[in-house]
Amino acid sequence: MTNADVSPTINGRPLSTPASEAGRTFRNWNGSDLSHPRVVVAPRNVGDLVAVVQDRDTYPSPLRAAGSFHSMNACFETTGTQVLTKAFDNLTVDLPGRTVTVGGGVNLLQIRNALRPLGMQLEVTPEIGNATAGSVCCCGTKDSSLGQTGLGQVSSSVCAMKLVNAGGEIEVVSEESDLERLRTLRSSYGLLGIVYEVTFRIQPARLLRYEYAVLPLDPAPTVERMRAGADAILGFAQPYANRIIVERRFRLAENASPPSGFSRAKRRFRDILWESGASFFPTLLPPNWWFDTQDRLLQIQLRILTAMGGFRAHRWDSTVNFKPDRSDWVDFTFWAVPVSRWAEFTPAVRKFCEAFRHETGFRMSIMAEVYALARDQHSLLSPSPNEDMLTMDVVVTRTNHPLWAEFNKRFNRLAADFGGRPLLNQTKHPTRSLVRQTLGSDWEKFLAIREREDPDGRFLNDFFGAMV
Repeated sequence: MTNADVSPTINGRPLSTPASEAGRTFRNWNGSDLSHPRVVVAPRNVGDLVAVVQDRDTYPSPLRAAGSFHSMNACFETTGTQVLTKAFDNLTVDLPGRTVTVGGGVNLLQIRNALRPLGMQLEVTPEIGNATAGSVCCCGTKDSSLGQTGLGQVSSSVCAMKLVNAGGEIEVVSEESDLERLRTLRSSYGLLGIVYEVTFRIQPARLLRYEYAVLPLDPAPTVERMRAGADAILGFAQPYANRIIVERRFRLAENASPPSGFSRAKRRFRDILWESGASFFPTLLPPNWWFDTQDRLLQIQLRILTAMGGFRAHRWDSTVNFKPDRSDWVDFTFWAVPVSRWAEFTPAVRKFCEAFRHETGFRMSIMAEVYALARDQHSLLSPSPNEDMLTMDVVVTRTNHPLWAEFNKRFNRLAADFGGRPLLNQTKHPTRSLVRQTLGSDWEKFLAIREREDPDGRFLNDFFGAMV
């Protein structure tokens, strides 16, 4: 760390004063969770951020950083100080080194748009383009792995990061300087410090061919049958229709022709189905009639896309701008289940969903997304540390319905019993016992690190405190 990285000081205080204000209420993207900080602060530079962390009287604990507020649970909430990272907006591409270095407030859409003219992309290109670098570098934001050993988590492509820890000290960590420390930080969820700069590995843009297949969900199709030679898959599980629609992604040669206008139009149709169409009508029309109807329509629409030759698209096209100014919303939860338990898990999911609907009248609004994640030990709390995993991301449009909360609490127990692993910024209603059961010794190791580095809970909010 050079002196140029920190703002000038007088008597140890930064010359610039962080822009702060009295607390106000923040909500996450879909309004499912709220934060009520006493103080809101927007550091202008690293010196400001250091001052904020060190000044416990002006900026009460807990400190929780916030970028786009796109988390699916209350991991961002605080009754202390909300630290807004929008001023950390630097972006530098190192083509010879195949890296991009960005401020913690830069989102994935901005990174994609900067790399696209250079014919480069991040090694993992997730769907949620609004998520910021300071968040995805220390949690499990994902996309299906490309290839048998491809990365499935954005944080796994992080090769360096800079953060301010609980002691108000600047840490610079890289794969070269301390690989094990970086492995811990990649799944630290902001509990070990506020990240203000991240370096990701990048690679030449990948061109893919997409097609769809419709298979029964029970009995569960094997991964090999779902793949059918594809390099990556994304499933749309419809338990009420006993169906899984599989999006197969085939890697094309580097010299393959770019997508035609017609192919781009088909890709856009697919994105509209998901980003807006799948949530717009379910929000307006009465459940559960429309949900059952949409189950049928979706598989017909995607079958037609395949009959029309599928489409070609770059991998970066998977990144979507989920605009906050909208009338319809989606919410989801996350669980990753070992491939070795998939054949048992999917019939259990179908039975659970039907039983819950019979008991309460409530069903998932759309479908459950099934990502295929390769085994990955790049982070301590990785959702796929020991074997390949398949996710079950249940999606609804009735974000704050009380039965959605009850559905998740019961579904958590089901997934945990099949060896599931959660993501602590996406899984709904995690509890202390549930996290200990599913993350096991990895969680115990992380808790010991957190307690040693932040015994006073500078970054520990009520959400995570309930799990400690």
